[in-house]
Amino acid sequence: MLTITIVEGKLVRDTEMFGSMDPYCTITFKDKKFKTKVHEAGGKKPIWGDSFTIETTSPSEEIVLRCWDQDVTTNDAIGFVKIKLSSLMINCGVEDWFPIMFENSTAGEIFIRSKFEPKGGN
Repeated sequence: MLTITIVEGKLVRDTEMFGSMDPYCTITFKDKKFKTKVHEAGGKKPIWGDSFTIETTSPSEEIVLRCWDQDVTTNDAIGFVKIKLSSLMINCGVEDWFPIMFENSTAGEIFIRSKFEPKGGN
């Protein structure tokens, strides 16, 4: 079991011309999708703290983390990153910043905390 906590973000890409962004993140793993709460007016420094648990069978699998700005009519993409599960399983868990990209440019970074609990213990 792998628990992934999306802690906070430091975003450099701003999708709003006026006002602050309302950022949230989604994680896609296989056919499952997880979503953090929306940080209303979180702007470029959102804080989430939402955790998700996935059951993994191989460290070579990967998740796709996307960061979005929620708007009334449509949600704007801020950036995304693909993360191999092996990088979240090291030492039974990590705490690290992961860079997100938008159209081959840096869009910011997301702080992730993970906890890996192998079946049968370490």
